[in-house]
Amino acid sequence: MEQITNILNSLKEIAPWLAILGGSIAVEVIPPIKLKPWSWIAKWIGKAINGNVISELNGIKGEIGEIKKQNKQQDDERMLDKALDARRRILQFADEIRRGVRHSYEHFANVSEDITFYEKYCDDHPKFENDRAKVSIKIINDTYEKCIKENDFL
Repeated sequence: MEQITNILNSLKEIAPWLAILGGSIAVEVIPPIKLKPWSWIAKWIGKAINGNVISELNGIKGEIGEIKKQNKQQDDERMLDKALDARRRILQFADEIRRGVRHSYEHFANVSEDITFYEKYCDDHPKFENDRAKVSIKIINDTYEKCIKENDFL
């Protein structure tokens, strides 16, 4: 009889813990209930253990973002320089045509690449000043068509 009393007393002591354990498991596995205490506890423990690593990763993400921003600015500057160089070559080529300087087919092919790049850059950057090259591009294209028709390259 005394053993039964001891067992009952032991069950009375652990019964609340068994109820909490059983209830939390039931809440965790029943789909309509969105409370997930074990998941919450696991996340909390994970954050406690990995807190330093997480903060370091966030710092690294910020640094990577800054580096990407700087690289984009440098790329934009390089593309602007390339567009300005292409425009200079286009203007110079058109000036040579106006002065009667003849050019080879290869010269026209090179300036055609410059024109293609320059026009795409202008389309992608509407605020970029383009008025200076439009007439020169027309002169080059008209002269190229004339040279093609007459087979009149240098």
